[in-house]
Amino acid sequence: MTEPHDNGYISDYLIHWTGKSGDNHGAEVLALIVSSLKLRLSYNCIHVFNNTHEIHETMVCFTDVPLRHSSEHCKRYGRFGIAFHKLKLMNKGAQPVFYVSHVAKRDMNTIFAFIQEQLSNLTLQEDVFRAFHRHFYFVQRLSDSRADRHDTFYYEREWRLGEQTLLTEEQLNRSNPKFLATQEGYSPYYGKRVTENNESYFAFESEDVAFLVVPKEYVAKITNPQSFRIETYEDVV
Repeated sequence: MTEPHDNGYISDYLIHWTGKSGDNHGAEVLALIVSSLKLRLSYNCIHVFNNTHEIHETMVCFTDVPLRHSSEHCKRYGRFGIAFHKLKLMNKGAQPVFYVSHVAKRDMNTIFAFIQEQLSNLTLQEDVFRAFHRHFYFVQRLSDSRADRHDTFYYEREWRLGEQTLLTEEQLNRSNPKFLATQEGYSPYYGKRVTENNESYFAFESEDVAFLVVPKEYVAKITNPQSFRIETYEDVV
């Protein structure tokens, strides 16, 4: 089996890892993802430095840490992965996290306070604020404490795809010229959002997926109706 290739610094793939609650749970979640072609958007309470400044968003997270350097990452997030072609997810709105160091604390708190105020009392032009808000949730603090620690958030190399960059199927298929005009430069680059039982999901296509990563003892247990290529965790990480 040909091992997935990357340049050793960043991966050619965006990988969503699961299984932090245990291997059995990871196998169940991965099987559900690949069977449904959906990734659930999880609530994320964003506060970079000041816990009183919060932006509540739902999103799905990925990493571009190369597979051969992923063992520490997987200790936290699990050993079951679905690897997407990076460019395909970028074209659907995925973006890398902007990591902010401690020296920017005052600026970030100022920006958070501004966003909170605009959410309740909009004074900016709406499309300007929506663009600002849509991308600001890609911010993450570099570290909880010392910036030179070896377990900083920066080492997670996180990417995010948020609900605000996903459209419903009806919106994606809309032919209203006024709507399309407001999406100029973006309309080809939105992913699809579906809602089921009050949960929101990113609905991806089978062509977006490069391969799966599964521990050897679970390969035969993974439901894989799309016949995605499977790489064994022990061989690639």
